[in-house]
Amino acid sequence: MPPLELAARMLYWFFVYGLLGWCLEVMFAAVKERRLVNRGFLCGPICPIYGFGMVALLLAVRALGDPGGLAGAAVTFVTGMVLATLVELVAGWVLFQLYHIRWWDYSHLKGNIGGYICPQFSLLWGLGSVVMVHAVHPLLAGPGNALPLRALLVLDAVLLVFFAVDVGVSAAAAAGLNKRLKELDTFRTWMRRSSDTLTEVLGTGAMTADTLLDEQKLQLALAKLEGRDNAAELRAELRDRADQLRSRLDALELDKRGVRRLLRAFPRMQSAAYSETLDATRAALRKLQQLARTAQANAREAADTAADWLHGQL
Repeated sequence: MPPLELAARMLYWFFVYGLLGWCLEVMFAAVKERRLVNRGFLCGPICPIYGFGMVALLLAVRALGDPGGLAGAAVTFVTGMVLATLVELVAGWVLFQLYHIRWWDYSHLKGNIGGYICPQFSLLWGLGSVVMVHAVHPLLAGPGNALPLRALLVLDAVLLVFFAVDVGVSAAAAAGLNKRLKELDTFRTWMRRSSDTLTEVLGTGAMTADTLLDEQKLQLALAKLEGRDNAAELRAELRDRADQLRSRLDALELDKRGVRRLLRAFPRMQSAAYSETLDATRAALRKLQQLARTAQANAREAADTAADWLHGQL
């Protein structure tokens, strides 16, 4: 096969298997978390790590040859396990060097290396390689190889443009994640610095996100300030902190294509500089979502009660 055609077809398979990898990640997350999450570093429906891994595997199998039978499956298993693990290790290390964030973390699994790779997933990559090369790829190779070179070049060029734009947008969002975490870390430091009277009356626990976000708990904290010197000023200070916290979290909730999307896509993400702030932000966002769901449920219940009363009046 001429070099140009080989490169065009490998680029085509990169996009195909990047898409299939994204679908696999989304389905895995849907089963595990019972919700749809756009998994992956990029905004679009593609996980490049799967595309790179599969292209490397196809080229390696092409170079080594397929002896067929169990021997062929064994060669594919070992080759796929090694290549996929290397791709995962290099990708994780490069992303950490660029953004100082560990996008996935296998530190909780035995035998892991730096949290980037682990034997459990390496075995899965090997098994997945056998399935992809000997079962899935033969089904896709027919229609894929039937594409004329000209049509393939045009398709690759269009997909490459969208991919390049997505990489630029996603890289900017990842860079913004560190900036946002730094801002939240500064904000959390300011939140902890309460006045002497607030500390005396409420204690440090009153400045937690759980208290500031939950209106009932916040009202109880505000009630404790009654009768104190400068009560109005202290109440205004506490209310202001609660409003600012909710405002910042609301901004993250609306940031579906930026920081918020990355937090949802990588639930085990770890930050080298702002690990505590990252964990606290996740917990606060979950609290905010829980309160929103409760408010919606209460609103529906109130609407149903009003409808029943009106029906009875009629």
